[in-house]
Amino acid sequence: MKREYTNIVRYVMDELVPPVIRDSKAFMWPFYLAAYGKNAQKMMNFKTDAYHLSVDEYTKFYGDLESSISRNRNTDLTLRTLNWIVDNVSDSDESILDVGCGNGYLLSELHGRFSTASFAACDAAAERSDLDFARYSQGLLPSLPFKDREFDVVCCSHVLEHVPRVEQAAKELVRVTRRKLLIVVPKQRYYYYTLDEHLNFFTKVDPLIALFDRSRCYAHSMGGDWVLLVDTTEP
Repeated sequence: MKREYTNIVRYVMDELVPPVIRDSKAFMWPFYLAAYGKNAQKMMNFKTDAYHLSVDEYTKFYGDLESSISRNRNTDLTLRTLNWIVDNVSDSDESILDVGCGNGYLLSELHGRFSTASFAACDAAAERSDLDFARYSQGLLPSLPFKDREFDVVCCSHVLEHVPRVEQAAKELVRVTRRKLLIVVPKQRYYYYTLDEHLNFFTKVDPLIALFDRSRCYAHSMGGDWVLLVDTTEP
């Protein structure tokens, strides 16, 4: 299901269903069962268990999700947020990194528009064979296998909501960015039972901005998401 539609479903569930019902295990159980099948019980405990996973366990966890309904679409980006990212990349940007690249949808779109740039990608998977135009590395926030200020543009879309140590992750993203850090996260209310493996919730934009230098942030609401540009050029 396209992101635009799931944003509508999420709004109805999170904003219109009374919280005492919305966040009850009994109410959410059928949804988890439909989404995760035999792993439903395990997934209902994810927000507790995630903080105790090792790097290898975390990597395996996301590898095992490939067949879940949360992975059955090309991208989590809406058309508006995709266009926002494209509009904030310029022909003068020579190197672009996508952190948490997933199936490579965003990088492929950027490569089609800025083919002279060099591209890099990282994600939890050990290997990727479908990004032949990009340098691929296995990597998880908050530890990326790149040098300081290595990339003109770093994109990180629908990733920070999944990261256990989000403050360290934000610092690591800034570390590898030379010019512009482009971030997209869902504008989502916290509930314990959510069908998206999210750990961090940004109902308001201020907690997101607070992860970075506020004076260098440019944030906007875009449908069901927040978009954030962080200027990392040296003063």
